[in-house]
Amino acid sequence: MNLRTLTIKNFRKFKDTTIDFPDGVTGIVGLNGAGKSTIFEAIAWVLYGPVAARTPSDQIKRQGADNSATCRVELDFEFENDKYRIIREMKGKSLTATATATINGKVAATSAESVTRFIQKKLGMDFKSFFTSIFAKQKELNALSSMNASDRRPLILRMLGIDSLDLIIKEIRSDKKNKELLIKEISKDIINEIGKNKDEIYNEEIKIIQKEKKEIETLIKKLKLNNQSNKKDIKNLEKENQKLKNNYEKLNKQKEKLSEYKNLFEQKKQLMNEIKNLKNKISFREKNLINEKKKLEKYTTIEDDIKKNNKRLNEINKQLEKLLKTIEQKKTLSKQYIKDISEINIKKGKIEKIGPDAKCPTCDRILSDQYNTLIKKFEKEKTEKEKQNKIFFKNIKNKQSEKDSIIREQIALEKKKNYFLNKIREKEKINTIINHLSQEIKHEKKEFENKQFQIKKIGVISFNEKDFNNVKKQIEQFYKDYQKSITVLNDKKDEFSEIILKIEKKEGELNLINQKMEDLKNKIKEIEDIKKKISEEKNSLRFISILSNIMNDFRIHLISRIRPTLSSYSTDFFIRLTDGKYPEIELDENYDIIVYDNGEKYSINRFSGGEEDLANLCLRLAISEVITERAGGIFNFIILDEIFGSQDDIRRHNIMKSLSSLSGKFRQIFLITHVEDVKNDMENIIYVNENQEGISTIKIE
Repeated sequence: MNLRTLTIKNFRKFKDTTIDFPDGVTGIVGLNGAGKSTIFEAIAWVLYGPVAARTPSDQIKRQGADNSATCRVELDFEFENDKYRIIREMKGKSLTATATATINGKVAATSAESVTRFIQKKLGMDFKSFFTSIFAKQKELNALSSMNASDRRPLILRMLGIDSLDLIIKEIRSDKKNKELLIKEISKDIINEIGKNKDEIYNEEIKIIQKEKKEIETLIKKLKLNNQSNKKDIKNLEKENQKLKNNYEKLNKQKEKLSEYKNLFEQKKQLMNEIKNLKNKISFREKNLINEKKKLEKYTTIEDDIKKNNKRLNEINKQLEKLLKTIEQKKTLSKQYIKDISEINIKKGKIEKIGPDAKCPTCDRILSDQYNTLIKKFEKEKTEKEKQNKIFFKNIKNKQSEKDSIIREQIALEKKKNYFLNKIREKEKINTIINHLSQEIKHEKKEFENKQFQIKKIGVISFNEKDFNNVKKQIEQFYKDYQKSITVLNDKKDEFSEIILKIEKKEGELNLINQKMEDLKNKIKEIEDIKKKISEEKNSLRFISILSNIMNDFRIHLISRIRPTLSSYSTDFFIRLTDGKYPEIELDENYDIIVYDNGEKYSINRFSGGEEDLANLCLRLAISEVITERAGGIFNFIILDEIFGSQDDIRRHNIMKSLSSLSGKFRQIFLITHVEDVKNDMENIIYVNENQEGISTIKIE
């Protein structure tokens, strides 16, 4: 498997980054927390989904990204001469997961779950095995070198997945124990508390029940014979009852027919009485109608009288209005004459007051003779005005008399108008009575015709009361005989039903006995099934015991083969990394590393710290190689995470030089480190930086 291109969008700290992975040794350089390991976490996530993430899904998407933004990782790689492209996304606020996988451009899987299953099947391993095989961390190398034998050996076996075999063996042993407990438990169900076999007890109970069953069957047979006789009696009684019923129904039909004639006869009689009453009503109403119409004769001229009265009243009103206007005019003129007379008296008084020797108020000359002339003039004007005023006063008095006469006539005409209005109301009342009488006469005549039609429809009807009463008496007697027959029949049926109930009760008891027998037989069968089950479980227990022994032997055999295999692979890597300085390394029973030097075996502690680190690195690479081979695939890349630890510059330089010699084994070696001193020893550098906004970026050199 070779990595080619990785595109990351809104994953962890990366906003939008694309990485083209080169062959050879590539350093992933950056400060702690910048996102170096996130690159390979993204690879694991796109391949295996949420199980490969170190946090829940809602913490994978980049913090600060919009709710609508998509979290997306796209990986291109080569595997077994085919080109793969895997895309995994989380969309929207709900982080809906989708994924697609293509091989050589053809779609191979199209959902998040199916893509994960597809990768597991193609690579031949789950996420845990995949990560262990390609990802080597400094803490694992430190653990391999610093752990004691009791801890180192389980760690290596766990890394290789041998611990899963221990779990299987543990489950087999648990199954064996459960089987033994099950056999012991179900064996209790086939014996009672005193140790007697339950199937023997059940067979004895069946014999007792069979005897009781025979007695009940004999009694049921006897009851059924008695009911056969009752059944015949019931049949005869039903025939007699039916005969009485038929006679009763026949006579009852005759009675119903006579009752119908009786009803028609009485109905016709009632109709004739109602017709007679209607005739009297119509005659009475017609007389009243004639009388009311005669009353109208005296109101024939009332409309003309009202018109004449209204006409004269209008004339009087106009005449009165004109007269009142004339009186007001004359009163106004009279007031003016009185005013003129008053003014003349004032003028005359002024002249008389100043005398004849005084000057004229107008021309300022002595009055002398003119004084008398003025006095006479004023008296003359006054006399004429008074005379004229008397004429007006007399005229006004005459007009007042004329007005009083007109008002008296107006009052008389108003009274006459009210009289005529009362007469109109009396006429309208009479007309209402006439209309009501006409409607009643019309309705009663229609009702009269309807009743005549009903009488005609009934036609001639004859009815004999004596015959009707005789039929009623016969029906009463037939009904009594019929009811008596029903009572006898019901008594016999009750007797029959009682026997049926007794039979049903006994049959119920018989069913209970049969059910009890069936239950006992089922219990016997259950015991047989339990015995069979015990036999099967014992047989299964024998096979589980065999399987337990086989798995234990297999585990011992597998562990015995793993140590030489790891030694062989570690030796191959160690020779490459040390340029053949040491011919062989092996693992002892405690999985401690033994190094051969000039034909002698030495503990790894004898050598320098750098050689010890290389030996532990070779062991870790050997573990990856075993896991990869077991999966059946070929992984041409390895990821080494911070493997330098606290080593000095010389050791780091030597390790880098040694790693370059592994290019024949691994086409791609990725070295995650925050130590920049080793970058000159690397073929390629991928810088990971974090800006002030917390977004990580990639720079490739």
